[in-house]
Amino acid sequence: MLTEYNYDLFIIGAGSGGVRTARIAAQHGLSVGIAEQRFLGGTCVNVGCVPKKLFVLASQFPSKYYLSESFGWKYTTEPKFSWQVLKENKDKEIERLNQIYDNLLNESGADIMHSEAKFIDQNCLRVGNKNVTAKNIVIASGSKSNQPSFKGNEYVIHSDDFFSMEKLPNKILIVGGGYIAIEFACLLNNLGVNVTIVNRSNQILRGFDREMVDKISQSMTQAGIKIHLDNEISEVSKLNDFYNVMTEKGYSFQVDKILSAIGRSPNTESLDLEKIKVETSKNGAVIINKNYQTSVNNVYALGDVVDRFQLTPVAIHEAMSLVNCLIGSPKQVDYENIPTAVFSTPEFATVGLSEESARKRFRNIEIYVSSFKSLSSSMSKKRDEILLKLIVTKNDQIVRGCHMVGENAAEIIQGFAVALKAGATKQIFDNTVGIHPSTAEEFVTMRSITR
Repeated sequence: MLTEYNYDLFIIGAGSGGVRTARIAAQHGLSVGIAEQRFLGGTCVNVGCVPKKLFVLASQFPSKYYLSESFGWKYTTEPKFSWQVLKENKDKEIERLNQIYDNLLNESGADIMHSEAKFIDQNCLRVGNKNVTAKNIVIASGSKSNQPSFKGNEYVIHSDDFFSMEKLPNKILIVGGGYIAIEFACLLNNLGVNVTIVNRSNQILRGFDREMVDKISQSMTQAGIKIHLDNEISEVSKLNDFYNVMTEKGYSFQVDKILSAIGRSPNTESLDLEKIKVETSKNGAVIINKNYQTSVNNVYALGDVVDRFQLTPVAIHEAMSLVNCLIGSPKQVDYENIPTAVFSTPEFATVGLSEESARKRFRNIEIYVSSFKSLSSSMSKKRDEILLKLIVTKNDQIVRGCHMVGENAAEIIQGFAVALKAGATKQIFDNTVGIHPSTAEEFVTMRSITR
């Protein structure tokens, strides 16, 4: 058994969670190494939330252009969009962020190894062409896109591939109905692409508040996105420059691209976890206890690889909590009231319980709903309705859920997430003076119970 190690702590994966673990651990005086075979920043920075949000922002300019006419603006030429310019500028921004991550790690004193890491034993890893030993090891290898099983699945692209497409397709079919599928469907539709969604479930955005999802689905359909539910792809074949897509219900589609967005799975296959008998679930997720410890006492895991919440801010909080556990001052992450957003059109953000979940957990609840036309579209023909919702438990009047569909939903809900985390009651909401005129003020002026 080794008594001296190359590092106090070694981290597999330099995504947001891995990088934060390395930096905080190094600040506490631990010797730290970190391995990453792809890119610093992980999925979020490189092929996930950051480029996705940039593309969403790009897709919103056409509506702002046409909306501006009712506010007195007149343009002599129509706007033109360049996919190549967007891609090039996105690449520059990602390179800038990669460099920031590199600088942060170097400044912390952590050693960066741009190689794949595999377990040899519980204290030893094969990193590239050399062995590295560590007292403790953290698995932060993230997640990967699920591959569909239908015939012709080799023709699909995934969200990782989307941002490097050579050109914008004319027609695209998106497989799936989760937030990734919905976000890509909306941004592509905004850019003028003909979009079709095929989802095997009978609803999109499962797990979210149904009333809010129905509003999003209605808006998407009105915008021209075709949504096929309770259906699956049976086969894809190549036909000259197009793909022919057949479904189980007999529908046929001819499209330029097929994007698979059927979820993500923990990225553990290449780690050789079986060598040290780290326990995993059926989908490969690493099983951990409340202190992020696996079935092997000196091996820990966090982030997407444990498949709790596949959200970057959660991984960052887990990283800080894990380091606290390692240095003897454990502080657990509170997984209640985690805010999240779907950058669809219209935008959707939520914190706390959905109405469906609240009815299962509590006996009596009160629902407050408000719907109105946004001020930004008030002078135009566009009907941009905003939908707000509060869920309150009747006996103690604590606000249990806060939901919004509409422009700037994510920015607004982030603020109200603090209120829910603090256990705010409906009376506290009512006693709060709103900013007028604003969308957010509606949350503190809703007085009548809807149901």
